[in-house]
Amino acid sequence: MAESRNQAEHVVSHEEGWAVKAEGAEQPTKVYENKQDAIDRAKEIAQNKGTSAVIHTKEGKIQNQYNYSS
Repeated sequence: MAESRNQAEHVVSHEEGWAVKAEGAEQPTKVYENKQDAIDRAKEIAQNKGTSAVIHTKEGKIQNQYNYSS
C-alpha cells in the first residue's frame, strides 16, 4: 500500500490556465498556460515521489491517471 504522505499530483483547470496541485494542498505548485506542460510536470513530480498524476478535464472529471507507485 502506498504511503499516505505521498499524495497524488493533480492537473486542474485554473483561471490562468492549468494548475499542478498536490492532493490536499490549498495552493497549486505551479500554473501553466498549456495543459500539456502541466501534465508533463505533474508526471515528473509523481515519478519522483512514487505516487500518481491525476489529470482532470476543464469540468473537473478525471480524464486520465498515471500511477508511479512501486
